[in-house]
Amino acid sequence: MIPGLGKEAITVGSAPDSDIVLAGPGVVPQHARIVRQNGQLFFVDLGAAASFANGAPVPPQQPIPYDFRVQFAVGQVPVPLAHPAIVLMLLSPGSAQPPRGHVVIGRDPARASLVVAHASVSSHHATVMLDRMMVVDHGSTSGTYLQGRPIPQNQPVPLDPNGIVAFGAVPISVSLLAQYAQDSAHPGQHLGAQQAPPPQGAPPPQGAPPAHNNGDGGSGAPRKHRTVIGELSLAELQTNVISIGRTPENKIVVAHAQVSSRHAQIVKQGEQLFLEDLRSANGTFVRGQRLTPGQRVPVQSGEKVFIGPMPLLIHIAGQQVNVVVEDQQASWAGKPLYEIEAWDLFLEVPDRDNKAAMKTLLDHVSFKALPGDMIALMGPSGAGKTTLLLTLNGYMPPTSGQVRINGEDLYTIYDALRGSIGYVPQDDIVHPELTVFEAIKYSARFRLPNDYSEDEIDRRVDETLRDLGLEGVKNLQIGKPEKKVLSGGQRKRVNIALELVTDPVILFLDEPTSGLAADDTTALINLLSDLTRKTGKTIIMTIHQPAKDEFEKFNLCFIMGYGGIPTYFGPTGDASYRFFGSILERQPNIGTKSTPRRIDNPRDMFDMLNVRERAVHEDMKRRDPNVPRNPARLEAARAWRGEFFQNSNPIYQRMYSGHRAVGTEAAARGTPHRAGVALFHQLQLLMSRYWKVKVRDRAGAAIMFLQAPIIGIMLAGVFAGQKAAIPFWCLGAIQDLANRKSDAASNTVDFLKNMKPTDDHTAAMFFLVVSCVWFGTSNSAREIVTERAIYLRERMVNLNLFNYVMSKYIILSFVCFLQCAMLLAIVFPVLGFEGGFTAFIMELLVLFAVSMNATALGLLVSTLVTSAEAAMALTPIALIPQVVLGGLMVPMTTNPMLKPLMYIMPARWGFQGTIAEERAALANAPAWVVDLGKPTLNSAPDFVHAGQFHCAIAQIESDTIAGAWGFVEWAMPWVPFVVLYGMTIFMLGMLFILLKRRDPV
Repeated sequence: MIPGLGKEAITVGSAPDSDIVLAGPGVVPQHARIVRQNGQLFFVDLGAAASFANGAPVPPQQPIPYDFRVQFAVGQVPVPLAHPAIVLMLLSPGSAQPPRGHVVIGRDPARASLVVAHASVSSHHATVMLDRMMVVDHGSTSGTYLQGRPIPQNQPVPLDPNGIVAFGAVPISVSLLAQYAQDSAHPGQHLGAQQAPPPQGAPPPQGAPPAHNNGDGGSGAPRKHRTVIGELSLAELQTNVISIGRTPENKIVVAHAQVSSRHAQIVKQGEQLFLEDLRSANGTFVRGQRLTPGQRVPVQSGEKVFIGPMPLLIHIAGQQVNVVVEDQQASWAGKPLYEIEAWDLFLEVPDRDNKAAMKTLLDHVSFKALPGDMIALMGPSGAGKTTLLLTLNGYMPPTSGQVRINGEDLYTIYDALRGSIGYVPQDDIVHPELTVFEAIKYSARFRLPNDYSEDEIDRRVDETLRDLGLEGVKNLQIGKPEKKVLSGGQRKRVNIALELVTDPVILFLDEPTSGLAADDTTALINLLSDLTRKTGKTIIMTIHQPAKDEFEKFNLCFIMGYGGIPTYFGPTGDASYRFFGSILERQPNIGTKSTPRRIDNPRDMFDMLNVRERAVHEDMKRRDPNVPRNPARLEAARAWRGEFFQNSNPIYQRMYSGHRAVGTEAAARGTPHRAGVALFHQLQLLMSRYWKVKVRDRAGAAIMFLQAPIIGIMLAGVFAGQKAAIPFWCLGAIQDLANRKSDAASNTVDFLKNMKPTDDHTAAMFFLVVSCVWFGTSNSAREIVTERAIYLRERMVNLNLFNYVMSKYIILSFVCFLQCAMLLAIVFPVLGFEGGFTAFIMELLVLFAVSMNATALGLLVSTLVTSAEAAMALTPIALIPQVVLGGLMVPMTTNPMLKPLMYIMPARWGFQGTIAEERAALANAPAWVVDLGKPTLNSAPDFVHAGQFHCAIAQIESDTIAGAWGFVEWAMPWVPFVVLYGMTIFMLGMLFILLKRRDPV
């Protein structure tokens, strides 16, 4: 038995023979004692040096109750609250005989295997299941705590092997419990060891969970089937190198989609074999660590390594090397198999209705899914089905708890698993403008290793199409739901094909049958059921009350109650019907006065949830007539959970023990690195797909490309018919100078007769700039928000944020360049803009810079909003300030307060850049130079030189004459470009930040 168990007194001090040895300032050899009197612990200072309780001095020789809540200190050193020597004083063996590997905690010796003599511990408090590292609280009064938080009652919660469990106020380390279990076990028994299977037909040993197979939630580890994929003699090799890869020229061929063509190699050096990675896309792993390219790591006989997602066993016997894949079934030969488990998932978020409160979305969810499982995730509205799916696939991290894949924390190795997890959200993740074959091929090219040839990719796509029965529609355009080309079932299968083309190991589907006809639903579920049986994939899908035949195609179902409370995890069919029908057997008067009916379909099974909710609600209403229904729904869900998670429930025993026990070590460790493509290659693919999507939308493309000529013709028609006139702004400017009694305007001759009429293109140029702002904003305002589901899914896999944004920005900028060129090519010659070809090129470049800036603005708007309608509604709001504050309608000299706002308007800088070319060409034109009749008069601030008022330059540059534009830097043509591209970079940066904040993890 453990030394110190039930000891009456222990010493604390710096002496080596003290029970608790503490060294530090103020600690003496015999400093204090902890004693047990009448079942209670007391701290006694021995008077040799100061002791403290929560910072207050402890009187010498006076017993102070030690209740694990007060922090005692000897000198300046705190006494560890959970020190084993202190805890052991309260412990003693009980007479209860729990199953092997279990410790029953309580205060009653008849009901506990480990008695804790403390008032906060209930008579039958909790059970610690060390064989699966779980703890269950049995409805104790003071509760059971992990990391300071109470665990739910009657529900197994995972334990940290190095952690501490508090039973009431008493903290006990898991390692101490394990030591006690080992000490109290019979000779020959070892904690956590697997029990030998009984002879065929013999009953299981007392206390052992029933055995069951994988199909209905079996606990025993299935016998491994082995597939030899490489058998080589080193003596017969011409070199000491064994190549491993996907293609046939390798010595060992690993035929999996995520394995590179030349992935790794085994190298013999002397008598030792080394494994080396050959810059593979998805990595090579030895003992859980990914090899760096060129790194050689020794491997031993029987060692498991990972080639991408494929676990391989290497067997060495002399000169013979065998490479083996272990499968759970012969039919899954050569397939990577993963286990996924949820460890006590708890998720809470701020309540939208009450920001000060938190809302629980997942309430301590635990379960394990094995290879070949097809699990129906079901429950009423508000049960957290989609939330659980998002947590399991890595998109929404839990507040506490852990998702593990083959024993590894999902969120720690998420990048490594992107290529092995398939996720099909409820929204479409396809571009309707592509054909079925094109959409799946783009998905393959994005996600498969870079060394795939076009023929290999085509074969992979064709194989996926055949598996999903889509080969007959491969060349059809997918189309939108409102403009159908494919049926609903075919569209859903295309969404699934985008994931299956990379051969993921785990597949999550969110309401894949939503909106489908009955025949399509049946066909889809049959297809997925066959897929799990053939490949060993794990499929978890949310589904809303399927028909009986469809429901029973799933081997397991996970039923969630309102508030994210788990209520059932087990086989479909009779087992689930019996569990939910038991409410009528126990309480036949609930909800009905008739004889309890037999539950034999999922619809009636879900009716039982409503029956219990109504009964609980009626009971609550008798106490408070105004009570809402939601508290009743929560209470009913907790009641189901309490009934399912108890040792007397055989389904619970089957689903949470043995091979299915949550927290047990998985058979396979290690994971592949995420699949990826080179950044530039991915940018090319994204641009290719996006261009194809744009031009396939024929109506949208026609409107987009016809905008420029239509606007150009309208501007030409409006401004070309105007008669030449005297530049009236010049007259106003001279009048303004006269009002200020400037020498430039005083005592002047009658100059009106000398002024010449001309064409003023100012308004036309301004509307060219405004049109280019419209082009960029309207082209891009819907581009991100309309494919949000596609973006989020591809981002979860391997989509590079820079590539995604730049693929759209480059294509849209190219479209804007064409639009600007067409617009200016129509207006420039028709209206007779000045400056010739040089001015045309400069004005085109400025208009293009404006449209690129507006494109960035439109993409930013598309990121900020949640719907395409909202994006289009914001487009005019983004455009109107450009018109009003662009510098023409309200010149900054007429309202200086608007000057700061004008400086951040792209249209203002575009207007400056274009009009500057025109005014530079007209600087000395007779119509724009007014002779004031004073040849000797020069006034630079008034733009008068040799008695002539240079009106064209004054209008663009002056910041003092009323109505002038104030473009003081107009003579530096590079300034508008610097400002416009600077604002563009800023908006793109904001766009990157906003998109990054939406990343899954």
